[in-house]
Amino acid sequence: MARIARRTAVLVTAVAVLAGLLTGFQVASSPVPAAHAADGRDFDPGLIITDEVFYQSRTMTVAQVQSFLNAQVPSCAAGYTCLRSYVETSRSQPKRAEGCSAYAGQRESAALIIYKVAAACGINPRVLLVLLEKEQGLVSDSMPSARQYRSATGYGCPDTADCDTLYYGFFNQVYHAAWQFRKYRAYPDIRRYQAGRNNTIQWHPNAACGSSTVYIRNQATAGLYVYTPYRPNAAALRNLYGTGDSCSSYGNRNFWRLFTDWFGSTGVAVVSDVFDALYASSGGASGPLGLPTAGAVRLADGGYSQRFQGGWAYRSPDGSAFWTAGAISQEFARRGGPSSNLGYPDGPYQVVAGGRVQKFEKGSMYWSKAGGVRSTHGQLSLDYTAIGGPTSALGFPIGNYATHATVGRSQRFERGWLYWGPETGSVPTVGAIARRYAAAGGATQPIGFPSAPAAAPGTDGATTQPFENGSYHASAVGTAYLLDAIAAGYSQLGGATGRLGHPVSDTVAVAGGFTQQFKGIWLIVSEGGDARTTSGSLGAEYMKTGPAGRAGFPVGDYQVVGDGRSQQFEHGTYLWSRPGGVRFVPTRIAEAMTAARGPVSTTGFPVGDATDYPGGGLGQRFQFAAVWWSAAGGFYTAGSLGAHYLKIGGPRSSLGYPIGQYTAHSDGSRSQRFQHGTLVWTSATGVVRK
Repeated sequence: MARIARRTAVLVTAVAVLAGLLTGFQVASSPVPAAHAADGRDFDPGLIITDEVFYQSRTMTVAQVQSFLNAQVPSCAAGYTCLRSYVETSRSQPKRAEGCSAYAGQRESAALIIYKVAAACGINPRVLLVLLEKEQGLVSDSMPSARQYRSATGYGCPDTADCDTLYYGFFNQVYHAAWQFRKYRAYPDIRRYQAGRNNTIQWHPNAACGSSTVYIRNQATAGLYVYTPYRPNAAALRNLYGTGDSCSSYGNRNFWRLFTDWFGSTGVAVVSDVFDALYASSGGASGPLGLPTAGAVRLADGGYSQRFQGGWAYRSPDGSAFWTAGAISQEFARRGGPSSNLGYPDGPYQVVAGGRVQKFEKGSMYWSKAGGVRSTHGQLSLDYTAIGGPTSALGFPIGNYATHATVGRSQRFERGWLYWGPETGSVPTVGAIARRYAAAGGATQPIGFPSAPAAAPGTDGATTQPFENGSYHASAVGTAYLLDAIAAGYSQLGGATGRLGHPVSDTVAVAGGFTQQFKGIWLIVSEGGDARTTSGSLGAEYMKTGPAGRAGFPVGDYQVVGDGRSQQFEHGTYLWSRPGGVRFVPTRIAEAMTAARGPVSTTGFPVGDATDYPGGGLGQRFQFAAVWWSAAGGFYTAGSLGAHYLKIGGPRSSLGYPIGQYTAHSDGSRSQRFQHGTLVWTSATGVVRK
């Protein structure tokens, strides 16, 4: 769009300096004191002004803009209207897709127009003031012409033709220039000059003067080159406040010089003296830090920091200086830099296999693809470094340093965790043990902190690691911990090489002792140290409630009895048979059963559960009999006589409880005494009561 390209008035002769100075109106401001003047050696063609400065729209209030204009021209020449006194009726503008909000037109001063346009389009009002001076000298001119106002920012004034009348007028010029810079930012890919790449830029409209390659580092600088497409040469920069040679252009030079003289840095910084040696040792501008992007800052504790393209430089109060780079640098700065809980860098930024690492006064920071940026702290950090840091079996940190179980510390790494406990120090956990321990709550578990690294896997491939209150086992059957409180009983039974093998669940504390599950076997240890096992269907049923249930702790071993299984407990016996499954026989019934030579003889195995009867009695059905207990003792009933007794209600009938044993007589009859009568069975009469 040639009609809205920037005007680039060509300098014809040295005498014409007040009329042209290529790509910008010659500024007739008084010389700036040397202590504050811009220095052409600091001009960076790739970063004339930072985006942060260029697009910062709230740097001045209306009053401050007005005061600035007043200071530039304390008194206007008679018959002229200077910018400080200029008033115009602006035109309302709609919201623009490129980034300008709606503008309400009214009768307003130049200062208010500059302020409102800056706010609407997100442009620094200082940039607009510099643009007005650079293009037409309006800010400092005490005798401005109508032509200067009509083409105030040079908008719509191409090199090859007169200015477009469509854009005449002060407000028109200021608004469209700001909007144009927003367009450059909104659609950077269609522009001749683009940020983030090398660009060929002429020294002068005269192609014979040649061109140079400029790596444009940001959008604001790219926009300035699109608006004024020439680069100042060495001659123009050597004579920063005058003219150079026949191939010199001045627009972008004057923009940078004016902004620097009036408002200070354009955001482009120089390396501070306190970092000269460090910067040189890092490789300078071609090193990992690149160019500075801000001036050095003196910190509250007497240290210094300075930001660069690739990172930061820091010097502690004791004078030691190190630089940070990459993601580590960004995260360290985000946390507050030296004021964070890491303190100052205390070692060089290092590239290591798989990532980056840097030591700080109170810890270290690491970067890896797996974990991003993570930091380690305190004794845990020192111990991690001591075992090899990222080159150790743990790898890089992938979790944050954390307080663990209120008294310790922990951190997750690529292949495990590192735990620090007040009694154990720092100990790593890896593999299945590490995953299970962390998932179960770490040191909040009864087993406490790890006390030593895991031993080498055994011949069965299982791994064991000691902890404060026991050990963790990882094997083919699972990963679980075994507390010291149960370890003696475990050892009595052969430990991991005995019939128990490795645990499949954690030790469980119960009232009066502990339980632990192994593959198909349960270990139960009482507080007195008596260790018993149970297994099979009988054990599974018992462990539904364990020692806390009606049976209490086992007092006998699991054993084979006939075609079934049996185990004695504090309050009775568990029996298993194929016909009856698993049944619990209370002690009083069990004693009566045993007296009757059950379960392998008279009674057989239980096929029903014990039932409470009136008066505190008990009854339970077995394969071949029913066993009863009351205050009168324990007895069984069997055969047709027993069946009849059950049919009429057993102890709930008028007979009450049995008080004598079931007896077989020599004549083939059967009889049994009860509290309130006797039952007799013969083949001729069946069961009768006497």
